[in-house]
Amino acid sequence: MEQSESERSESRPWQRPRKMNVGPAERKASLAGGAALALSGLRNLSRRNYASGLAMIAAGGMFLYRGQTGYCGLYDAMGVDTMHTQPGGLRIEKAVTIGLPPNEVYEFWRNLENLPRFMKHLESVEVTGPRTSHWKAMGPGGISAEWDAEMMEDTPGQQISWHSVGEADIPNKGSVEFKEAPGNRGTEVRVTIDYYPPGGAAGKAAARIAHGVNAQQLEEDLKRLKQILEVGEETTAQRTAD
Repeated sequence: MEQSESERSESRPWQRPRKMNVGPAERKASLAGGAALALSGLRNLSRRNYASGLAMIAAGGMFLYRGQTGYCGLYDAMGVDTMHTQPGGLRIEKAVTIGLPPNEVYEFWRNLENLPRFMKHLESVEVTGPRTSHWKAMGPGGISAEWDAEMMEDTPGQQISWHSVGEADIPNKGSVEFKEAPGNRGTEVRVTIDYYPPGGAAGKAAARIAHGVNAQQLEEDLKRLKQILEVGEETTAQRTAD
């Protein structure tokens, strides 16, 4: 008995069409990052660094696939879709150059409990698991908001991305990229954060916090990060004065 098209599709799951769940900007970044990783892997192979070379080529291939197809298996498993983002969101993006290697800047940021040291709106970040954390933010007039977050990507020395989970007071997602700055000037740190304040009275309070975290505020936060990492000075006094 001849199988129907749907039955043939079920018997060949690798050929089923996959819904695109990666947004255009992320696809471009994946293509660029994948090509760079693959090229670095080939260079390592030419230097007989076989283990690291093969690992980088494999990782580069995954990013290239992600960029070309617009599909991410990890996003699919987690129910994340950046191709069809929510309306009414607030996006902020800023970059800073820090005179340290990418790995050192990444390591500082990867310890999420360091974030309130330079991000003025954060009161605390508590690590609750290998990829999960609990965040608390403070806004004008003592307004507070809390949420749980989970990492979506964690590529040492290159990128960290996260998104809120569960009943977040302020649904959000963000990413930070670490790239070698031209002229051996250190690391270019680029941060992108999307906030989606909910509706209702609670949403208005959350929106006041979210809109308080504007591009100027993020720029000041990154300047504090630069000061901590380059000079080694704490900024408690400065934050209190602000």
